[in-house]
Amino acid sequence: MTGRSNAFAIAFAGMFALAPAAAAQDLPPPAAEQADKGQVIATFYYSSSARGFDADGENIDIADYQKVELYLLAEYEIAPDLTLIFKPSLRDVSVEGGEDDSGLGYTDIGGRYRFADSGEGWLALETTVRIPGVSRDDKLAQVGSTDTEYDLRLRGFHNLRLGQDSGFIDGQASYRLRDGDPPNEFHADLTLGYRPRPNVLLMVQSLNTISDGAGRGIFDEYRYHNLQLSGVVDVAPAVALQAGLLGTIAGENALRERGFFGGVWISF
Repeated sequence: MTGRSNAFAIAFAGMFALAPAAAAQDLPPPAAEQADKGQVIATFYYSSSARGFDADGENIDIADYQKVELYLLAEYEIAPDLTLIFKPSLRDVSVEGGEDDSGLGYTDIGGRYRFADSGEGWLALETTVRIPGVSRDDKLAQVGSTDTEYDLRLRGFHNLRLGQDSGFIDGQASYRLRDGDPPNEFHADLTLGYRPRPNVLLMVQSLNTISDGAGRGIFDEYRYHNLQLSGVVDVAPAVALQAGLLGTIAGENALRERGFFGGVWISF
């Protein structure tokens, strides 16, 4: 590995140790799909990266990187238009040349207020506070993931009719304020869902993050664009199983992640 590539590797590993793979981590299944007032979704993610994107968006070698994460999303509708959100996480991150980092990741606490509803679709404002599970910055894998973040999100959902089948489109745009040295971020996320059968849901998700300029210290400006493909199958009236693949399709000063994920959805 060249000296230039090694420098990129160190910066990438620190800056993106907790970069969302998914999430789906930021795109929970639409509440309009749920007939009940609450849902709990446990999701396991595995991703790795031996390549990254430089400042010009070109592929380069970086230090090997692996990440395992477990998210538990809980949502409950306390009023017809108000839903509470609680999402803790666990993670294990390893970066070649550095110590492994495992333990509690970010915990999101907030709510969603639906201010417009047409019957077939709705618009909502969502605000969350993201509390870090660690406060140390002496480990390479923790750099950039040790400070509180605040996410303000506009979300729109609309049901689709596809012949005899059904589907939906879920669009989200947010601005994330980040304490400490990392720059603030713009997020633009889109989910397309299709039900070829009543008990089967297929989803394509595009998750996009763009830094609001550069931060301080090692934090340069960056962007990354992730794609997730998954299927969800109902196995009981209130239980469904999910499985999917994820990958970073483009970026600048970013990891190029590849991986898979699986989840259990429970509504109540």
